Amino acid sequence: MGNLEKKLEGKFIVLDGPDGCGKTTQIRKLKEYLKSQGVEIVVAADPGGTPIGDKIRKLVKYGSEGIDVRTEVMLFMASRAQLVSEVIEPALKTSKTVICDRYISSTCAYQGAGGYAIKEILELGKYAVGKTWPNLTIVLDIDPKKGRERIGVERSKKISNDYYQTHFIDSPTADQFDSRTLEYQGRVRRIFLELDESYPGLVKIVDASTSNIEAIAEEIKRILIETSF
Repeated sequence: MGNLEKKLEGKFIVLDGPDGCGKTTQIRKLKEYLKSQGVEIVVAADPGGTPIGDKIRKLVKYGSEGIDVRTEVMLFMASRAQLVSEVIEPALKTSKTVICDRYISSTCAYQGAGGYAIKEILELGKYAVGKTWPNLTIVLDIDPKKGRERIGVERSKKISNDYYQTHFIDSPTADQFDSRTLEYQGRVRRIFLELDESYPGLVKIVDASTSNIEAIAEEIKRILIETSF
C-alpha cells in the first residue's frame, strides 16, 4: 500500500468555492490522480447524489423563485442527511476515500450571504450529518466577476463541446444562486475565505483564478500529500 493510499483511507475531503471556480474539473482530475495512486474513492455531489437528494436539488436550484433563506437551509440539510446516510457513511466505514462536490461549507457561504447566521447553520448541520464532517475542505477561490464570466458566457453559447460548459456547470441554464448580484456573490466569497475561523475540520484555500488548470490540480495534490489532517 502506498503512502498516499494509506493516508487517505477512510478520509472525507470536500472541494468547494464560489460559482465558476472550477470544482467539477478539479474533482475529475483529482479522481483520476487518486485512482492512479491506488486510492479507492467514492465521488459524491451535494446537494443531490441520491434519488431524494436529486429531487431536492432540482427544486432548490431551479424551481424555487421567492424561496425563503430558512427554507433553503432546511432543504439543503435534508438532501445532505440522505447523502450521508446512503453514500458517504457507508463508504467511510469501508475505508474508502470520499471526495464531495460541496457540503455544509456551501450552505455557510450561500445562505450565510443571504442573511442566515453561520453559527446556526453549523448547529443545524450537526443534526443533519451527526459526526460526518470533512477531514479537509479545499476552497477554490475566484473573484465573483471572473467566475460569472466563466459560467455566464459559456452558458450563452450552449455549445456541447465547449470547455467550461463541459466541466464547470451542470446545466446551460443559470440557477437561482449564480444569477444573483455580484454584491451577493462577493459576500459568498468572503465567507468562504473566512471559513477556517469557525468551520469544523481543516480548511485550505487555493487560488483558482488562473487559467492554468494543471497548476491548480498540482496545488491540490500538494495539499493532500503534505498536509496532516
